Amino acid sequence: MPAGVRERVYDCCMPIYEFMCPACGNTFEELSAAGTETAECPECGSAEAHRRLSAPAAPRRLSMSPDQARRLEDKRGIDRGGAKQRFKQQLARERRAGGRGGG
Repeated sequence: MPAGVRERVYDCCMPIYEFMCPACGNTFEELSAAGTETAECPECGSAEAHRRLSAPAAPRRLSMSPDQARRLEDKRGIDRGGAKQRFKQQLARERRAGGRGGG
């Protein structure tokens, strides 16, 4: 491991907190135990960095736009429009074949 890099091993879920150092003004994120209020600043080494109130992550969209659905279908190799078209063509062929033999 390179010099100056700290190895961290976490055995449990730990939140990511945002801290701000009053000494140098550096803002950083840190994996810390729940309830941690201060951390050591990676820039200046001050132990006075205080936890900031962070904005929560935006919720994910539960529904997709038509463009997103099309891109997902393309990515997965699913062509629902093509399947619908092939179904209609097969149905038309069956009707034509049935019409010739029955008349």
